Amino acid sequence: MQVGLVTGERTVELVDFPEPVADAGKAVVQISYCGICGTDVHAYLSGDPYNPAICGHEWVGHASAIGAGVSHVKEGDRVAIGVASSCGQCATCRRGDASHCELAFAGAIGVGPMAASHGGFAQALAFDAQRIYQVPASVSDEDAALLEPVTVAVHAVRRTEMRLGDSVIVIGGGPIGLLTAQCAKTAGAGVVVLLEPETSRRTLAASLGADHVINPFDSDVTEQLTNIVGIGGADVVFECAGIPATINQAVSLVRRGGVVSLVGVASHPAEIQPGEWLIKEVRLTSSIAYLHEDFEIAKHLVASGRIACEPLHTSTVSLADMQSAFDRLADHPSEVKILVDPRL
Repeated sequence: MQVGLVTGERTVELVDFPEPVADAGKAVVQISYCGICGTDVHAYLSGDPYNPAICGHEWVGHASAIGAGVSHVKEGDRVAIGVASSCGQCATCRRGDASHCELAFAGAIGVGPMAASHGGFAQALAFDAQRIYQVPASVSDEDAALLEPVTVAVHAVRRTEMRLGDSVIVIGGGPIGLLTAQCAKTAGAGVVVLLEPETSRRTLAASLGADHVINPFDSDVTEQLTNIVGIGGADVVFECAGIPATINQAVSLVRRGGVVSLVGVASHPAEIQPGEWLIKEVRLTSSIAYLHEDFEIAKHLVASGRIACEPLHTSTVSLADMQSAFDRLADHPSEVKILVDPRL
């Protein structure tokens, strides 16, 4: 069986893997769609070694074989990638901090006993059954393939101290920024402003409910933001671009005593101005991956229509066309979310 992997700088290859087997505690999933994540694209551009287990971690499919000891999933169920519940046994769980379970997090980042041998850019994979969940019939396959990034946004907003009516700025109009803006609005933000240089993504953000969309390179961007959130800055700023320069910018845009939430993963070190951070008494939070319960929340938000996924889906490609898809995502920001269909 061939699996799509990022193997070097601007290189995607189809690599041979054995056919998956449903060992004890696992399920074999026939993949319907797998989304290309920004993390995948960052690895593609950097050429740094990339763990095969997370190369393709936004998938939906059908369980075709069930291993011994698995009871919550049966053959034929439509399932999506998730994360295990806290183990209750690791040192962090025993300290009473189950939300940072070491075993569950290891699986989420593709290491440890719950890691798969490869990601979802394949016709099928064997996956730890604790990390999959059923998808309701009311959610389309295409939307279900975006449930993983929706859950990233849900986790980010749930970890951020945001109050009803708060003014919110989201930096970055990629999939995570667009979904975080929707989640913030759903969570009760009074006004949501999205900063994004690409015109088509600003248009998309406005159609998805952002109250204001601004090009951060406009000469009067400061004046525009002041007119919207006030001279002091926003109550909450979500940094979703994953660009070193915008991490410090997030602090510049928040009011004194406000909250900065780091969501995007920067590939390089970021230089900050600690004096500004101190003077503003910024409350800093960060989020990565998700919790088991975040998936249930995300699933219901999408099923109820409160979070829209379909407008983010800009194209679908086959395994053989992954190289060109990665090039488009890297070089043409008008593309937002490309899904890989291994059945093509």
